[in-house]
Amino acid sequence: MTAVVVGAGAGGLVAAWELARAGCDVVLLDAWRWPGGLLARAELGGIPLDVGAEGYSVRGGEVERLLADLGATELIVPPNPGGAWLQTASGAHPIPKRLVFGMPADPDADDVRAVVGAAPAERAASGTLAEVVRAGYGRRVLDDLVTPLVGGVYSTSPDDVDLADLAPQLAARVAAGASLRAAVAGAAADAPAGAAVHGVRGGMHVLADLLISSARASGNVELACDETARGLTRRPGGWRVSTTRRELAADLVVLAVPLDVAVRLLGGPVVLESTRIEVITLVLDAPGLDGDEPRGTGVLVGAGVSGVAAKALTHSTAKWAWLRETAGGGDVLRLSYGRRGQTPATAGLDASALADLVRSDASTLLGRPLPEPVAVKRTGWSILPPGTPGLADAREWLTGQRIDGLALVGAGIAGVGLASVVPQARAEVSRLIRNE
Repeated sequence: MTAVVVGAGAGGLVAAWELARAGCDVVLLDAWRWPGGLLARAELGGIPLDVGAEGYSVRGGEVERLLADLGATELIVPPNPGGAWLQTASGAHPIPKRLVFGMPADPDADDVRAVVGAAPAERAASGTLAEVVRAGYGRRVLDDLVTPLVGGVYSTSPDDVDLADLAPQLAARVAAGASLRAAVAGAAADAPAGAAVHGVRGGMHVLADLLISSARASGNVELACDETARGLTRRPGGWRVSTTRRELAADLVVLAVPLDVAVRLLGGPVVLESTRIEVITLVLDAPGLDGDEPRGTGVLVGAGVSGVAAKALTHSTAKWAWLRETAGGGDVLRLSYGRRGQTPATAGLDASALADLVRSDASTLLGRPLPEPVAVKRTGWSILPPGTPGLADAREWLTGQRIDGLALVGAGIAGVGLASVVPQARAEVSRLIRNE
């Protein structure tokens, strides 16, 4: 059988690998000049670095199973145990343990009280996530715990998203009659390791390389980057994919693209507006910074913090021991900018102004002055954060198109993160091959 996979991000790479292992001839398309999507890399200061995802949730063990199937379990590494911090309007604090989307399983825990003080009495409320959290835990939990977690991970604001958009199972518990605090405590008990993160030695981009090489070793796989799919039509016995270069006939098609692109290719009725975010990677020569680790492995920024435009900072060489060794004494920092409904503060800045902004933000968040960066890399992404208008309608419409040799994979359908994307892609390809 022949298959075309549109999109060479994580979901598309997993799908192409599974199809090749099943004996299909595969054409893997991507509009970018390189494969990987959010498993992207760049060389900065002579160091190959992740400029997209740099770790994965261990939830469910799905990514570990994938790495085992690729014969690469020896590459799995945990982060350094220091943990990340929060920058709030009241100062810097270590992130408390046992949070669910920023909501504490135990509001009276010492590490929670150190950040937000005593929680007020719980009240029931409906509406946006902000309204629900404010009633359930109070303003301090909303501003200092939920806002930085939701903004840093999901690029949106609690004011612009509902609980069900982020955590449908948690919302279902509340809808069934549980109080918010009881539902959060139950969710934390159900997934005690749900927040644990691992990485890949050499960077998450190594996983993209492994999937491509293993797929090619399994069968006939053509990787065609810088080639954009323009249209998708049914033909007798299969599909026809029109690209910027050619017409491709296929028995099977996998769409591993953002939902707005998938809707457009299939001629759907929903128009979605994407959000621009930017990740700025710095290489510094800052002697002692790794040893000091003044803010653990990174910092998430709460509401009302003045003088900082970034929403999050990762001290990558403090987080990953292998990267500290590779950097040879240098420091690698990543700062992220942009939320839904906002233009990133980095947008439109020239190289000098960009370096000044990220250096200032990093100095504030790490609590010490930093030197001029040795190298700066800007990477931009267009995403559809939870709560984007029309997103639920697009997902529902697309799910109805999963028929007759067509599959949909990726974060837009599966959910954010490799722990969601990997098992869904593997299950979808299995369904496709079985012609279900």
